[in-house]
Amino acid sequence: MINSSIRHRNKYYSFIVTPLLAITAFALLNCSNQETSKVSITTKSEKALDYYKEGLLLTEKLRSQEAAYFYLKALAEDDEFAMAYLQMAQLQTTPKLVFKYLAKSKSLINNVSEGERLLILAFEAAINNEQEKQNDYYIELLEEYPRDEWAQNTYAHFLFNLQKHKKAIKHYKIAININPNFSQPYNMLGYSYRELGDFEQAEVYFKKYINLIEDDPNPYDSYAELLLKMGRFDESINYYRKALEIKPDFIASIIGIATNLNLLDRHDEACKELERIEQISTDPGELKRMHFAKAVANVDIGNFERAIQEINDNISISKSIDDDLAIGQDLINLGVLYLMYGKYEDALKYYEKSMDYFERSNISQDLKYYVRRQLFVNAGRVAYFKKDIDTLKKYKDKYQSSAQNTMNPNEIRSVHELAGHINILEEKYIEAIREYKQANQRNPIILYLIGTAYEELGDIDKAQEIYKSVAQFNSLNDLNFAYIRKTALAKLNN
Repeated sequence: MINSSIRHRNKYYSFIVTPLLAITAFALLNCSNQETSKVSITTKSEKALDYYKEGLLLTEKLRSQEAAYFYLKALAEDDEFAMAYLQMAQLQTTPKLVFKYLAKSKSLINNVSEGERLLILAFEAAINNEQEKQNDYYIELLEEYPRDEWAQNTYAHFLFNLQKHKKAIKHYKIAININPNFSQPYNMLGYSYRELGDFEQAEVYFKKYINLIEDDPNPYDSYAELLLKMGRFDESINYYRKALEIKPDFIASIIGIATNLNLLDRHDEACKELERIEQISTDPGELKRMHFAKAVANVDIGNFERAIQEINDNISISKSIDDDLAIGQDLINLGVLYLMYGKYEDALKYYEKSMDYFERSNISQDLKYYVRRQLFVNAGRVAYFKKDIDTLKKYKDKYQSSAQNTMNPNEIRSVHELAGHINILEEKYIEAIREYKQANQRNPIILYLIGTAYEELGDIDKAQEIYKSVAQFNSLNDLNFAYIRKTALAKLNN
């Protein structure tokens, strides 16, 4: 499993919207106030600090629920412990609680060390989707604490999110050089090399990760995900099972097994596997992960009605916890499904309805502006599916003019995507390829469209190469991949 703060932004979102919560990496640094090269941690209680350190050890191993127990114990000893509130914000599975704990941490910012202040502000910038600010805070942090392995690791996570994998690798390796027993960078080096297509090197680091903390579930889960990506599905299931032997309620591994079963066309088994989550968890966020994964399984077999029901179940859960932001996200997912289903007016209706919930939520005004801009992207995608080029151009121009000053990489990629759609409809295939190659390369639908452009140009070999890469994209619990996988397979079989 990827660091959960990285995965947070990918788990529930699909190709129709840029992720709303670009959650930053864990801001977990050395607790020793005596080491000036490390970020010092501010608390008025030694006992609270001890509990906090226990939480850090568990967070390093991505054992969020257990970590949260110790952070709450730390807060019971010191109710003004800003970093404990920040850690709680980063462990939450529902958006409302993320903002609740962040607000408490931010309210204490005048009483913390400089390093802690930068970490709190960087996290706030992340969830407000202000990536330039986030980068500036991290650079300042590294200038102040270049020998803090957690600072290096945190910045590397940020670069990973930006798809700057070579730069991320540099900082992960610095973290390991500082502390060779620090486990998280080994995990993320595996994922970074995987994203670069270097599966051999990825395997090296995942195996080092296993050797370093062999009694924890996540190393086996991460290696299983690499095996999934490589198409070694039965081996992948075996490693996910090893993770569950260590920790039976390790939800990520249950979802990983289900993904493998989907790709083996054993969808009923996948759904039964996922339903185990209801037996071992009452956490609203984890139950929503189950329903989303079941929606993915149903999209893979073309059962959109059932997939829509699963997302409606998520809406019910979000309403039960009175989380407007979560409801807004669920409605966008519903819009995605209706778009995939070919019900374009329904898709647009739910995209627009989601805005009401984002507006009434307690997110910042800047983030609300960001969400509104994404409506142009979603409406543009609807226009593309409808082949309404005039409307598509209108929304692309509106989005580009409103997003051009942000320099946000996700928004820049979305501009290129909409431009690619326009060029496809205008049969300008060379221009379409150029634009799509600057869009989100983690989205297999974008890759598929590049293949169609090559096919239209008569370059069948290149088109087939791309269709093969799409059919074998093998991403974890991915609605986009579920939607496009069999279409790509059909192209290969023609």
